[in-house]
Amino acid sequence: MEVEKYLKEMPEFKTERLTLRKLASSDLEDVFSFCSNPKVAHPMTWEVNESREVTNEFLHMVISGYEKGESGEWAIEWNETGQVIGVAAFIDWNNKHKCVELGYFLSEDYWGRGIATEALQELVHYGFSKLYLNRIEGRSDTDNIGSQKVMKKLGMEYEGTLRKNEFIKGEFRDTEVYSILESEYGPFLNNV
Repeated sequence: MEVEKYLKEMPEFKTERLTLRKLASSDLEDVFSFCSNPKVAHPMTWEVNESREVTNEFLHMVISGYEKGESGEWAIEWNETGQVIGVAAFIDWNNKHKCVELGYFLSEDYWGRGIATEALQELVHYGFSKLYLNRIEGRSDTDNIGSQKVMKKLGMEYEGTLRKNEFIKGEFRDTEVYSILESEYGPFLNNV
């Protein structure tokens, strides 16, 4: 299994409210609108996008990575309007260990509506059913209660806290680690 091979042919997913698809240059205004929000950027390793040029550089990097299978970012598009409201991603992976890490960020206007869970469920299902992963994990700052709830809704178990493991925005932060294994995924689906 090579994640890169599958990402070169990145599939599109549709849910009741969302379409997950490749990011495009035409998404600049939508992505800038939430990446320029300090509340969205606060828990992230990247800084607030102060200009469209910064967002455009991000989009260019992701789009150029699709061809090589190096980009695992899906645009989260709101079906009702066609607006991109966030990004869901495989942000890190290890082919030998059959493991990926999920990440996401979402427009503040859409927080608390189950959208991140709806989007990430598609990536978890894809990871286990098509990529034959053994493990999918997620991480969040200890104060990011919203992300912790998302991971629990995905069936992930809390594994522990990495103490002061990342230097983000001028401070060392603790990170909570969650995961779900392939062997847990089927039984979890049956209980949902």
